[in-house]
Amino acid sequence: MSIFQGTKKALSVVLGVTLVVMAGFTAKSFADGSPVKEFQVVDPAKTHLKLLAQEQPELVFDHVTKLGYEVYGRDGTEALLAKYGIKFVIPGSQGTKAKDYPTAEASIAQMQALQKKYPKLVSLIEIGKSVEGRSLMFARVAAPIQGTDTRPEFKYIANMHGDEIVGREMMVMLIQDLASHYGNDTQITQMLDHYQIYIMPSMNPDGATHQDRMNKNGDDLNRGFPDFTTTDNVNTPTNRPPEIQAIMAFEGQHHFKLSANFHGGAEVVNYPWDAQHDPFPLNDLIVGFSLDYTKQVPYIYNSTEFKNGITDGYDWYQVNGGMQDWSYHYYNDLQVTIELTTVKWPAFSTVAGSYTANRPALLGYIDEMAKF
Repeated sequence: MSIFQGTKKALSVVLGVTLVVMAGFTAKSFADGSPVKEFQVVDPAKTHLKLLAQEQPELVFDHVTKLGYEVYGRDGTEALLAKYGIKFVIPGSQGTKAKDYPTAEASIAQMQALQKKYPKLVSLIEIGKSVEGRSLMFARVAAPIQGTDTRPEFKYIANMHGDEIVGREMMVMLIQDLASHYGNDTQITQMLDHYQIYIMPSMNPDGATHQDRMNKNGDDLNRGFPDFTTTDNVNTPTNRPPEIQAIMAFEGQHHFKLSANFHGGAEVVNYPWDAQHDPFPLNDLIVGFSLDYTKQVPYIYNSTEFKNGITDGYDWYQVNGGMQDWSYHYYNDLQVTIELTTVKWPAFSTVAGSYTANRPALLGYIDEMAKF
């Protein structure tokens, strides 16, 4: 469990610092092969944040809040933080909680069972393999149609950070929900008749298997996409992690209009831009979509940390190489990032409740397609 919960108000005070923090961090940050470790730094005044970012560019920072921030680094990071006199907590293992969750292989098996049960509605598409050879799998959920399918395409992706697990389980539940209610639920029937819905429960099955944020090579999959605000601005998969390469190829083969990706560690809908302060071209539209989502999820909307449960990504903390900005800048695929739970790996028994709480919003967000 993270000891931090995001707060936009507090971060506005240190915005000048956070502008520096994420710049330059890419998926190549941890290429030496040693394990990546997480440290929850206690630094309310952000005294050490700018210094660390400037002097230790190999580190990755995340979930900057009023109490501190997460730091990810290789062997030696603990001694480094101690050298700076920085207070930190090392999160413990998920222990028995993780044992209650399906394995990555079991998650794929669940998807295969749904395809078998609903063959006219669910088809599976393996878009590539993870570092350790696990399937990177989308489920396409749509009503059958004669001839070439030109219906608008929608996309959900979860679990790109392997230790943020709730989204994976919720996406499997969503596939089942859509397929099982087609024909007897008006909203779902209309969606499957009018849209092609693509759902990837896990972009990082290796990370989920090892209860690790990174992929098996230590790459942060939400820091390694092309970024139009940095020198890494050429939209090519060369030298990127295989999971990112697979997503890039898949995006290029489709014409997604709207999408979202799911994380954990906070409870908020984060909309672009993540990498720059300049106004987002469709700001009013994406803010409206974000509010439409949170208004249907009271525990997010009533946040004491984020007004109405939403935040501009850059106002929260700057991220370079993120999938959200990449998808819109290079493909006009409008995307938000949905942080589902402050606890990244909660007891498995709580996941069904999280799905129930988010279900109206998950369906409602797909229905935003009608506004384009």
